[in-house]
Amino acid sequence: MSTEDPVDLFSKPADGPGGQLCLPDGRPPRGLTAGGWVRTTGWLQFGDWPVSSALMAALLGMLGAMVCAVLLVSTFPVAAGVLVVVVPLLFGAAWGILTTFVQPASLARNIGTKPAERLSPGDVVRLYGSIGPVGQVTAVTLAESVRVAFHGGRHRTWARREVVHVAELLS
Repeated sequence: MSTEDPVDLFSKPADGPGGQLCLPDGRPPRGLTAGGWVRTTGWLQFGDWPVSSALMAALLGMLGAMVCAVLLVSTFPVAAGVLVVVVPLLFGAAWGILTTFVQPASLARNIGTKPAERLSPGDVVRLYGSIGPVGQVTAVTLAESVRVAFHGGRHRTWARREVVHVAELLS
């Protein structure tokens, strides 16, 4: 989704058959776990654009390849050059395979924050700060603290004024 596409920030994600969490197009999130929370990537963003974690893996591979290339360039110059080109591609592809097939993860981006006391059913929030898995709020109980029930049965308790990161699932 590009940032030019219209986004309804006030719509709530729909539940699918049997109350299952679904994306706006009706598909379940790729990272949906049996416990009802969603494993995510997209922890780094510039404005509204999440940076691909596969790109980050490729950059890490590039850094490692460049260090190895410096060590190899005097004795094996061709191998050093091949390393710098091939290793980042392998790291990015391996991360893509990992987050798509081995440990599926949904792309998510943070769209704002709000105090825990203002959460409402249907909100999709980060469970542990500004990065990590997300859950869809199903019930909010206000007392001295805020007890939030999530899709799948998980519960969290936050202080009333603690800031919670609201997220949007993109895949």
